[in-house]
Amino acid sequence: MRSVLVRRLAGLAAFAVSTLAAQSPGVSPALTKYVDLLPVPPVATPVHKAGLPALADYYEIAMTEHKHQFHSELGKATVWTYGLGGQPGVYLGPTIVAQRDRPVIVKWINKLPNDPATFPLRDSIDPTIMGADLPTGRAIPHLHGGKTAARFDGTPEQWWTSTGQKGAAFVSDTFMYTNEQPATLLWYHDHAMGATRFNPYLGLAAAYLIFDKVDTGTAINGQKVPSGAYHLPIVLQDKIFNPDGTLYYPTQGNNALHPVWVPEFFGDTPVINGKAYPRLNVEPRRYRLRLLNGSQARFFNLGFDHDGSPLAFHVIGSEQGLLPAPVRKTSLLIAPGERFDVIIDFSRLRQGARITVTNDAPAPYPDGGMMEIPELMRIVVDKPLAGPDATVPAAHLKLPKVPRLVPTRGLGAREMVGEETEDPATGTPVDMKFNGYGSMDPTTDFIKVGTTETWEWINLTGDAHPMHVHLIAFQVLNRQPFDADAYKAAWDSYLAGGRQPSQKPDIRHFLTGPAQAPEPEELGFKDTVKAYPGFVTRIRGTFDVPYTSALDLDFRKRSLGSYVYHCHILEHEENDMMRPFEVVF
Repeated sequence: MRSVLVRRLAGLAAFAVSTLAAQSPGVSPALTKYVDLLPVPPVATPVHKAGLPALADYYEIAMTEHKHQFHSELGKATVWTYGLGGQPGVYLGPTIVAQRDRPVIVKWINKLPNDPATFPLRDSIDPTIMGADLPTGRAIPHLHGGKTAARFDGTPEQWWTSTGQKGAAFVSDTFMYTNEQPATLLWYHDHAMGATRFNPYLGLAAAYLIFDKVDTGTAINGQKVPSGAYHLPIVLQDKIFNPDGTLYYPTQGNNALHPVWVPEFFGDTPVINGKAYPRLNVEPRRYRLRLLNGSQARFFNLGFDHDGSPLAFHVIGSEQGLLPAPVRKTSLLIAPGERFDVIIDFSRLRQGARITVTNDAPAPYPDGGMMEIPELMRIVVDKPLAGPDATVPAAHLKLPKVPRLVPTRGLGAREMVGEETEDPATGTPVDMKFNGYGSMDPTTDFIKVGTTETWEWINLTGDAHPMHVHLIAFQVLNRQPFDADAYKAAWDSYLAGGRQPSQKPDIRHFLTGPAQAPEPEELGFKDTVKAYPGFVTRIRGTFDVPYTSALDLDFRKRSLGSYVYHCHILEHEENDMMRPFEVVF
């Protein structure tokens, strides 16, 4: 593991120098903190559609270009956002609110400009990255965390443009989400081939909330929880702004093979719900915060600092629903794509108390070396109590049990070996792959519908990676350290030798310590997991499909459709840390 880290740290030094050069003048102007109020994205309203069943909610959501001001001291930036029907788009909105088992049908309308000369980040397009030759206005929404039929999943090649051009896997612009899953916070964002690192950065991302009989939005198992104005999304991002307030993204890479692509993007300014360094004014009562890391590559280790002391809070849920019990925390590590459901109590704080939301996660995680953002937003207790707080203290909430999954008999673990190819001159990554395959290589993972599989993420890189699997909710089993250098040597020899089965290294022979249990906040169902360097990270999930998967039946291939798994560091998944898998019967 030591040589992996040495190479990575050497690469980071070169990367930092090249990135600073590439980002000149890409350093955000100094901004006054906490002057702008935290925006709350609007909730989408369904519309009537003749001929559709009354048992579904129908929306028309357009993807458009418009202007957005990220801070009152900045000029307006060109952004790409979602908006209802013919209405102007909203940065990080609108939020779709759904009920379990009640379908949502969305007609997605692409109104994005298709002229490469006017694309806001045109100088950041790397001609060597897959998809660089495709139309700049391509888009495909993906419901992250949704149990969705393959045709409605929003995989990279399902894109289309405003001028009628279509990706190789395009099926339709109208999607049906059956919501056959427990109450939770999902999110929808763009997933177009070769543009995933650009389109969400420009604003194509928004929340999708599901409620059910257990978590109604006002109560959990009949116990009252904060709701309405006391139930807020907190979407974390980081950006760099040009002096005129427009968005900056690097225009120079750090290796000869990819002259523009950068391995990770780290901004120098936090943006929460679309505002830089916002302020939230609150009453002295409990609040429910739905935390979502929507950044490109940055991990956030959140804390709530009150007069130099940490203010404790309770985590009650993660990406795919509630935890088995509330977890008291004073800090919380959130990787890109992860979500956590948090209740925090301001009732004992004096009027005028100020709480700073802080972050001390290194970037990249865990070794650091790039720009850090220690302060994110300010919370001020300066509103009078509108009425008694009748909610149940978070520590006393009785949450539903979360049964542990049992693997299908006779199925061994499926291994996903994550490895970087490094530039020998700089030590910086040239690409990232799973099992030695690129994202466009033929499918090698065929998974029988209804089976419960164990996956092992074997991380040979120096970074932590947020691993996201489409379609399923999974559980984190454990993490176990291994000798990454020795395994890497054996793995590279196996690939160089033509993948002879007898030469494939057995991870069990390289383990160096006992398995470590997941963190308490990881004991619910998830769809994104932190895979740390030098560790095998094990997850387990059941590959069920929604009833709409009948539309994808292919009897010749015995298939129910193709999905993907990938690292949710957006620069990684586009070069080339993403793989397809097929659900078969």
